[in-house]
Amino acid sequence: MVNVAKLPARDRLILADLSGVAGRYGTGSDRDRPREEAIAAVRAVTTDPGLLGIQAGVALADPHGTTGPTVELLEAAGADMMVAEQHAAEVRARFERTGIRFDPGDG
Repeated sequence: MVNVAKLPARDRLILADLSGVAGRYGTGSDRDRPREEAIAAVRAVTTDPGLLGIQAGVALADPHGTTGPTVELLEAAGADMMVAEQHAAEVRARFERTGIRFDPGDG
């Protein structure tokens, strides 16, 4: 179980930066840039498989199911996908406690 709030401040800052970069290259304004450029941009933020996995888990838990390209990018950059799956389950559980539901086919 990953408790992001209990991670060191430095790791939380990396995750915030990673969220922006991965989102921009995964589904955002730079989504059409070359794959190598996108992977390099993510790795410029961090190469830590655990942090990459946490961010991939957030993307996997997207209730709208639109962040697949971001997940793929983070995996290509070296995300620990076991961490991603575990974190996605935690995020989904938190969403569901607040009333956000998931289609079984999502994420």
